[in-house]
This record gives sequence, structure tokens and C-alpha cells, in this order.
Amino acid sequence: MIDIHTPASRNYFTDKELQCKCNSCTSERGRGELCAGDARNINPEFLAHLNRVRERVYCRSMPVTSGFRCRRHSVVVAKRESAELNGKPYVRGDHAGGVGADVHVYGKDAHHLMQALHVYNWLHAQAGLPQPFTAICPNQRGASLERFIHIGGNVEAPGRPRPWL
Repeated sequence: MIDIHTPASRNYFTDKELQCKCNSCTSERGRGELCAGDARNINPEFLAHLNRVRERVYCRSMPVTSGFRCRRHSVVVAKRESAELNGKPYVRGDHAGGVGADVHVYGKDAHHLMQALHVYNWLHAQAGLPQPFTAICPNQRGASLERFIHIGGNVEAPGRPRPWL
């Protein structure tokens, strides 16, 4: 049986993978300044779940291409502006909430990762626990270098139905 409670033996994800990669954060880091897009903004419980999936279910590399996104990140700004334009409240997405990661994977590995995430969620459901991954969204079009699976852990809210595939 797969252990979903004990922490993984180590953290498989680097701060560089998990930190915001927007132009503002990249510039601030280049100047040696602190920035709002630090990897410490990733929810530790979400990161623990990612590590357990990596170590116990998927059992191979999960390179993160996008982790935390600060309020200045172009995608976050666009979502906020779109909500304002449409007279709707802005709802923080998975990345901006510290519970989102895009994992670069394609082909059969993408299929296996999706299976691993669903198995991990199923194990939580069987134990009577909430499912940690409420969004599992494959983006598998275009060049292989651009393909990824979005993994999110936000809870349901107005404008953000969950679970989401």
C-alpha cells in the first residue's frame, strides 16, 4: 500500500523551479534584492503532496516549469484585469495561491503522471481525507518543450469550480 501520510524522504523540487519567473522577480533577484515571488510562498502541505507523488506513485522526475506567481506576473495581472473588466471579483488561481505547479511532461509520461495524481487522490478519498489535487489539467498541444500538466490544489470558490480536469 502507498503511504500517503509519512513525509517523502526528501524535497525533489528546487527553489528555482518553484519561484516566480516574471520579469519583475527575475530582475530583483538579478540585483540581489528580495522579491515577492519567493519559493517560500508555495504552500508546504501542497509541496509535501507533490513530493509524495514524485517519490511513491509516479517515481520519476517532475520538472516544474511554473510554480508560484506573484501579483505582478503577467498571467495574474491579466486575470485580475479581466475580472475587473467583467465586473466580477478576482479569484486567486492555483499558482498565485501557492498551490499550483506546471510539470513539464508529455507523451506516455504525461499519461502516467495523470494516473499517478488520480491514484494519489483516490487513496486520500479512501482514507476519508480531502483530495489534495483539485485541478489536473493537461496541456499537451504544440512542441514537446511547451507541454505540461497543471496540478492545482485550490478549494472550490465562486468562479473556481473544483474538482477540475
